[in-house]
Amino acid sequence: MTSPTRPLPRFIPTLTEVVDPASLSSTARLVRPEVETLIDQVQSQVQPIFERRLQEEFERLVRSLVAKQWDDVRARLQNEMDMMVRQSVLDALDQHKPPESPN
Repeated sequence: MTSPTRPLPRFIPTLTEVVDPASLSSTARLVRPEVETLIDQVQSQVQPIFERRLQEEFERLVRSLVAKQWDDVRARLQNEMDMMVRQSVLDALDQHKPPESPN
């Protein structure tokens, strides 16, 4: 075996001693606001699209609900009008009916 050309150091650094955890947390703190800023920017750009889509869905839902209710009201009012017209015609015919002659 060959002997080393220079003497081995008395102290061999380990990974935990080379990488300072304090420097990592300060780097993480610097990166986090940039990510949050990016998220806020994207969200502010998407928000108007979301609001428009929400409004469209709301209007569609209202139209759908109103259309169903409108059909129900229309059918009910049509029936009421038919009954009133029928009753009015029958009443008018009864009033103008010639008296029956006794046999």
